[in-house]
Amino acid sequence: MESRLRTVVDLFEHQVRARPDALAVRTRERSWTYAEFDRATTRLAHRLRHAGAGPGTVVGLLAPRGAAALTGLLAVLRCGAACLPLDPDDPPRRNREVLDDAGCEQILVTAPTEWCPEALLLEDPTPVEAAVLPHPQPLDLAYAITTSGSTGRPKIVGVPHEGIHNLIVASIEDLDLIRPDDVMLWTTAPTVDSTMHDVLMPLCAGACVAIGDDADLPASRILVTVRALGVTALEIPAAVLGPYGRSLLPRLARAGVRLVITGGSQLDGLGLADSPPLVVANGYGPTEASVAATWYRCNPSTPSWVPIGSPVRGVGTYVLDDDLRPVPAGDEGQLFIAGIGLARGYIGLPARTAAAFLPDPFSETPGSRMYATGDRVRLQPDGDYVYLGRIDDQVKIRGFRVEIGEVEHALRECAGAVDSAVLLREDTPGGAAIVAFLVGERSPDEVLTGQLRDRLPSHMLPRFFVWLDNMPLNRAGKVDRKALARMPVGDPVRRT
Repeated sequence: MESRLRTVVDLFEHQVRARPDALAVRTRERSWTYAEFDRATTRLAHRLRHAGAGPGTVVGLLAPRGAAALTGLLAVLRCGAACLPLDPDDPPRRNREVLDDAGCEQILVTAPTEWCPEALLLEDPTPVEAAVLPHPQPLDLAYAITTSGSTGRPKIVGVPHEGIHNLIVASIEDLDLIRPDDVMLWTTAPTVDSTMHDVLMPLCAGACVAIGDDADLPASRILVTVRALGVTALEIPAAVLGPYGRSLLPRLARAGVRLVITGGSQLDGLGLADSPPLVVANGYGPTEASVAATWYRCNPSTPSWVPIGSPVRGVGTYVLDDDLRPVPAGDEGQLFIAGIGLARGYIGLPARTAAAFLPDPFSETPGSRMYATGDRVRLQPDGDYVYLGRIDDQVKIRGFRVEIGEVEHALRECAGAVDSAVLLREDTPGGAAIVAFLVGERSPDEVLTGQLRDRLPSHMLPRFFVWLDNMPLNRAGKVDRKALARMPVGDPVRRT
């Protein structure tokens, strides 16, 4: 790829010049060529410039997934500002706090909003005079994403162009995640950082972004959208793909899908490489490292506990102990991420930024940093990392340390169990206990316990089993553990 194309704006505008008549965006109602989408986003970018947006500013985007939201995202980038997506369904007070914390003076909305009367409408036919659109620089912020904060107030991660640009170039040139003839279905919420990869990557590669209706996106309906829009690639959260991939992937392959991207949580499932030519690519990375820092392509020898792969170009990874010393090869430790993909930090929170983004002692470049992920991993001899769980996912019961992920994996191997999630609950009858939440064909508790005895020591066996019709997921596609923590728990398993 040409070295002068240093930001996602450069990459998109190159495709506008090279492929003006190719389809850029497709919905059930209409389509836009690259030339048409260029005009729509340029016009909105001019409006934003007249309103004061530009390099060094952050623009809020309050819009559901759709063509208007995609137009808004690209227009914000093209005016030189950073985009901060927000969920219209979130409480107004929360959204206002996030906008204030990020210093947003301009907000884009799809409809007039009572609590934000100063917002600009995404679709406004009022003529606007052309303004000079500055080209963003690699170190300028491209987007900002909220993550949960321990104080109850969200943190806002600011990611520069160079990070998402690096991932997109690697996706095109190294990972085969996108091709010019692909149609990539947008499945994630605008507020999830993987959206930045899933929609900007196709537009930077000359491919097409397909946008379905919200009601079409659950696993039970996604095939309808895939067929209707000619989808060849899409993202499915690991929390969905792991349990249901074995039944879903063959149908996607028959519908013409060549690639399923996944991530967001540990991928644990069988049959992920049983539907050639369809390929599953598992990405891993925190929001603080430009969506995904490592990738793994599933193959026939992939174990059910899927590795998270190896780092993309320009990204450094270290496995360190508590004293920040490299652990011996094959030992477990905390994963640290360094290199070009790192976020600038948490907007307005210098102390939290300094606590998570540490000086990189292994780099020869002055000022280099590394990010402490809080994830435990092990490097395999083949160069791929295996995810072992969060540092804070270890729970202690009766004096024993229990790895939640190990219990969940063992449960998924039990007959009839399709999906599982495990919590340590303090509010159960008889005191603290390991509680297993399960989806699938119900088995008696005693049968499950008997199967688990062959896989787990006694202190890791759940005392309660709760069967659900579906596992609750949050808007990021991860298991909603807060919802599980509120569910009632009945009588404990009686062990003999």
